[in-house]
Amino acid sequence: MKFRHRLSGKLILLFLFLGLLIVLTVRTGFRYGFQDEFRHVATPHLMEYLSHLKQEIGDPPNRNNAAALAKRLGLSITILSPDSIWSSHENLPDPADIDFHRHRLSNGQEIEVARNEQRFILRLRQDRYTLLLSPNSSIESSQLPLVVSLTIVAVLLIIALVYHLVRRLFRPIETIRQGITRFGRGELEHRIDVRRRDELGELANSVNNMADEIQQMLEGKRQLLLAISHELRSPLTRARVNAELLEESEPQKRIILDLQQMELELTELLETERLGSQHARLDRQSVSPDQLVDEVMQRHFSDSEVVCHHINDNDEILLDAIRVRLMIRNLLDNALRHTPEDASPPVITSELTNTAWRLTIEDSGHGIEAEHLDRITEPFYRADKARQRETGGYGLGLYLCKVIALAHGGTLLINSEVNRGTRITTSFPVSSNG
Repeated sequence: MKFRHRLSGKLILLFLFLGLLIVLTVRTGFRYGFQDEFRHVATPHLMEYLSHLKQEIGDPPNRNNAAALAKRLGLSITILSPDSIWSSHENLPDPADIDFHRHRLSNGQEIEVARNEQRFILRLRQDRYTLLLSPNSSIESSQLPLVVSLTIVAVLLIIALVYHLVRRLFRPIETIRQGITRFGRGELEHRIDVRRRDELGELANSVNNMADEIQQMLEGKRQLLLAISHELRSPLTRARVNAELLEESEPQKRIILDLQQMELELTELLETERLGSQHARLDRQSVSPDQLVDEVMQRHFSDSEVVCHHINDNDEILLDAIRVRLMIRNLLDNALRHTPEDASPPVITSELTNTAWRLTIEDSGHGIEAEHLDRITEPFYRADKARQRETGGYGLGLYLCKVIALAHGGTLLINSEVNRGTRITTSFPVSSNG
């Protein structure tokens, strides 16, 4: 996250902005609130001082008095007259090279002030004479860059310290954000560890309590579904046995098919809930991918037209064979259901590499609209809201396939274009141990 987007960064910028406003406000207040009062208080003293200097020097200026005054007050005094120039000190700059600024005192007297190198110079004009007054002690500015540099460093250090304190103050926000992100990915067993007694600590505890309640609610739903599914198996089995004993007829065949479909739906539901549990275990065994694919083809799709390709998939790898067969069956069933009679048959490709086993199933059906692609593997989600069996049933098949792939540490990817077909690719990492 960029600095300007962080809450701590925004607070630092806000502090700087407020600091600048405070400085400007105080400066303006001092300037306009105290400047006039200062001038009112200081001007009489300045006028008295100038009057005293002029009186001491005399009119016309007396050089001896000026020399004594310069020695006593530590001043450099220069007297300019039309016919001569006198100075109490040497190396005084030429007045023609000095840029003076005029100021008028409250009594109407006009003075001129300038700064030359490290010295202030005051110029007073009276009749035919001009006086230049300057203190002997110069204003040392050699330390000014150092002082400015140290001030800037001190300000930066203060800003860095404030930023660190603000970051530390709001650090739990990032921890809470990461925790909520993990909750959003389904990691409801995760808990946010924020040991604070302020509002952020209360927020973290509230989020943890919410996760506890959601986890308990989902566990209750899972247990209910498992219980109902188990209870339905026995009557379905008895119903199927009784149907098999009936006289063979078209209605009898339809009843058996419906009962088989209900058993398949229950199997998918049970497997979905079992694999969705954090305690789910896989029964991994050494199996050959080509045998898995061929077994499913021969048992369930022997009368269907399917093109099958095997690419170096006859080596054994560790898989939960029962669940992988169920996945292959669901994927092929979907492909056949969505392939029109006059279209090319579905193609299943099994390829084994050194790192993964990839199973790809392609069909030439209608395809899946882009708006449904991101949600098509969600439980009970159907692009066909009517949920007709001819278009996919109840929306558990693809979700179960995804859960089986994820349980093996693999992936399931769906690529589809409307009127061109769908390609589903599952990838299982090759593992030599369970």
